[in-house]
Amino acid sequence: MAFGAFHPEELKNGTALYNFERSNPGPEREGASLFYRDENDAVFHTYSCDARGIDMLNGTYHLLDLVPKGRDEDELKSPQAWVRHHDRYEI
Repeated sequence: MAFGAFHPEELKNGTALYNFERSNPGPEREGASLFYRDENDAVFHTYSCDARGIDMLNGTYHLLDLVPKGRDEDELKSPQAWVRHHDRYEI
């Protein structure tokens, strides 16, 4: 489920639950969950999405989908291989 976190042991043995499959998705996979708290303080998990389901949350995709080559992901090792963390560049 998107609101779950992967335990290192699950990643190691390939039993992490991601996108409704047991696999080894890596330690940093995207996901979004929505919750609702009613007037009695009961909390409901109302929505989850992960993988391609969160494309609408990534504004960059809206722009890339307008250009001639689109997202140009065919030769990437994974669809979001182009993402770079601001604090993880090699100097």
